[in-house]
Amino acid sequence: MKVHNTFLKYSSKRFTALLLMAAVSTASLQPVLASRKSQAQNAKEQAQSDLESANSKISDIASRQEKLQKEINALDSELVELLVNMDILSDELEQKEGQIKEADQKLEAAKEKESTQYERMKKRIRYMYERGDSSILEALLGATSMSDFLNRVNYCNKVHDYDREQLQEYKDTKQKVSDLKTQLEEEHSELEVMQQNYKVQEKDLKKMVSSKKAVMTDFDSQLAQAKTLAAAYKKTIQEQNQVIRDEEEKERIAAQKEAERRAEAERIAKKAAQEAARQAAQAAQAANNSASSNTSGSSQNNSASQNSNASQNNSASQNSSPSQNSMPSSGASSQAPSNPPSTGGSQTSQAVSPTGATGSDVIAYATQFIGNPYVWGGTSLTNGADCSGFVMSVYAHFGYSLPHSAEMMAGCGRGVSYSEAQPGDLICYSGHVALYMGGGQIVGAQSTRSGITTQTATYRTIIAVRRIIN
Repeated sequence: MKVHNTFLKYSSKRFTALLLMAAVSTASLQPVLASRKSQAQNAKEQAQSDLESANSKISDIASRQEKLQKEINALDSELVELLVNMDILSDELEQKEGQIKEADQKLEAAKEKESTQYERMKKRIRYMYERGDSSILEALLGATSMSDFLNRVNYCNKVHDYDREQLQEYKDTKQKVSDLKTQLEEEHSELEVMQQNYKVQEKDLKKMVSSKKAVMTDFDSQLAQAKTLAAAYKKTIQEQNQVIRDEEEKERIAAQKEAERRAEAERIAKKAAQEAARQAAQAAQAANNSASSNTSGSSQNNSASQNSNASQNNSASQNSSPSQNSMPSSGASSQAPSNPPSTGGSQTSQAVSPTGATGSDVIAYATQFIGNPYVWGGTSLTNGADCSGFVMSVYAHFGYSLPHSAEMMAGCGRGVSYSEAQPGDLICYSGHVALYMGGGQIVGAQSTRSGITTQTATYRTIIAVRRIIN
């Protein structure tokens, strides 16, 4: 009996040792594998977060680049248009300088004519003063007949009338040439101011284009840097994915080996339990044969009790197999909300004039302010306006909203040819705009010297004719 108990204790300790060896082996391997895999997953998640940030930055830079490129293209177009207008102004300046020289020549000719007529008038006056009225009286009294007398009187009157007409013609010519020269000088001064303004605008535009191109270059550098970072993040993700796959493969192999070890331990434990049970049965049988009949019953009872205990121990050893660690897999699916497509578009609002308003109504209203002053940047029809401010304020009276810029007005409404021009149309020049009155005349804010006035439409090169009222 004592031998049997000793054997059972030995078998139980051996089985327990096998289980402890398997548990220790599993416990020592799992933390190492889990640690490397966790580190790889953390590194992968960080790289994915950085990649998303880099892609967002790339998208933002690309969007800002596209917007900036559109601004640069618009500025380039505006600069080209400005240079074209400057060329037109240069041609007009040359024409005005030629016209001024021609006016100067006419003025000099008029002055020479005035000097000649003045000398003649002095001689005639001197002759009349020296001779007095007696010469005329003698001429009249020397008539031989009434008809001759009337002829002499008529001749004297014609001489005086001729002198007065020549003098008046000279004065008119001189005044006309002087007025023409004044007008040309004023227009020349106005063109020079416009040319100077264009040069300032050209300088500002070139500076702005240069600045924006510098920003574009900086965007290129930022974009290249962001793409480099994104490539590095992608490489990190790929590397960590490979590490995770390697660690998962190691876990699979380790789990497979652990399962094999556990199966082997269970097989050995089961075999040891069976061997212990067999040896216990043999010992019990030997004890039964050597005991007396009285002790036989007792031995049988004891043997039954021992068999029962051995059976229970065997059953317990078979049922108490080490548990296998399971790695529950969890997954989470996320569905990004689908945003509805955004709709966008610029809508151009066009003011509508009152029913029945015509271009003639516009001119009738505009001509009320002839004689009012010219003011740079002004929009008041009474206190002063510049060329575009005058046109803008006149059309505002009829419900139309036009820009306060002569260059921008050249793109408003509908373009027509000058031969089709009607009252109320916009006549656009380089840096100037006015309203067509009809009959080849315009009304507009001309200059600080002339104010709001009328003049010939073709006095300068016409760039465009725009019809606002259809």
